[in-house]
Amino acid sequence: MKTKTSLLIIGLVAIAVITAGTVIGVNLNSQIQKKQQTSKVFSLTDADNNTIASLKKGDKLNLTLPDYGDGGYVWEIVHNDENILSKTDQFAWGSSGLLGDFGKDTWVFTAINTGSASLELRCQRPFGEQDVCQTFTVTIHIE
Repeated sequence: MKTKTSLLIIGLVAIAVITAGTVIGVNLNSQIQKKQQTSKVFSLTDADNNTIASLKKGDKLNLTLPDYGDGGYVWEIVHNDENILSKTDQFAWGSSGLLGDFGKDTWVFTAINTGSASLELRCQRPFGEQDVCQTFTVTIHIE
């Protein structure tokens, strides 16, 4: 009888230890996931010209500007501190296919370090006279 009681007690203790270990493991895993910051995505358009944007390290910034392709105009980044704000993608979209509708251009940036940076783009003809049709400037603060 003592042997059966001893085995029963050992079994119950083993179950309690396994359950406690599982609870602790799940709790630690959820705390680790809470500590990992999920990056946010911020969007700017031509309406945000000459403004200030605040981001956190790791956040994404989508900048969308109208495409003035009619007449050979293209957007060009003329000033950006790549050590603070890194360009990670660029694409054109939204054209209806109608004459004169060139859609929009979007640049995707990632905030890779803390600090401040000025982002400046210029829409101009890359040939002949440097005819500028529009500029866009934003100051980015990264925490």
